[in-house]
Amino acid sequence: MNNIKVNKTKWNAIQNLYIDYFDELGYKNDAFHSDMLFEGEPYLITCNDKESGFFSIGTSWDNGQMLRGFYVIPSKRGASIEIFNKVLEDFQLEAALVASNDSHYVGLAFEKMNSLKTFFDMQAFNFSYGEPERKAEYGMECVEEVGPGEYELMNILTEKQWEGCFDGSFKFYKITSNNETLGYGSIGKIINNQKNVDVGNFTLQEHRRKGVGRSIIINLSNIAIQQGLIPVAGCWYGNVESIATLTSSGFIPENRIFYIRFR
Repeated sequence: MNNIKVNKTKWNAIQNLYIDYFDELGYKNDAFHSDMLFEGEPYLITCNDKESGFFSIGTSWDNGQMLRGFYVIPSKRGASIEIFNKVLEDFQLEAALVASNDSHYVGLAFEKMNSLKTFFDMQAFNFSYGEPERKAEYGMECVEEVGPGEYELMNILTEKQWEGCFDGSFKFYKITSNNETLGYGSIGKIINNQKNVDVGNFTLQEHRRKGVGRSIIINLSNIAIQQGLIPVAGCWYGNVESIATLTSSGFIPENRIFYIRFR
């Protein structure tokens, strides 16, 4: 038996651990994954008095406790199952949010699910950037940055898609043609991730199926790349239209988010 302890901590106290974690995942996860992790409560794992990893706990979709991230440093992974079981039992966790590119966490969570005879739900897609196969229908000449004076109107027109995001962590843009706004897009910072930005889009109802959403994604991705950043994106697993827009923009749905249930 290993001497395993977990203690509540602060994110800035374990920066070295979560940087290693993101390095291992290849910085391919979107803002949803990052938000879920860092909005949870962080805990430091020690094994035999050595700093060994961290995990994050937050509210589950069923108002219980959910594991939002779990990381053990490679040299301590011989104790991973023991650590994982202790965390689940001590905190009475009912679910875990797991990214498919996190093979260590995936294996532990699915193995536990299998032993409990529970199940999982498909939660979301994470998309990595890829070159589009054809040019945007509306080029950069149609892109305008949206200033704070237009935020209220934009919020209404986009059905409050970016509600709560007008705090400076996002830059907003619009696609226009003949002085008419066709849709909006965003480039958003990702918590504690200096390498990637999250790109999003919203096409106004009357201008859908014209390539507007695709044009927003392609153009905003190019803006991000020119700034030395790597664009990523995500959407709910069942959002067929968003998936089609992102894939036609060159984005690759190589990563999934699973909602794994333990109860």
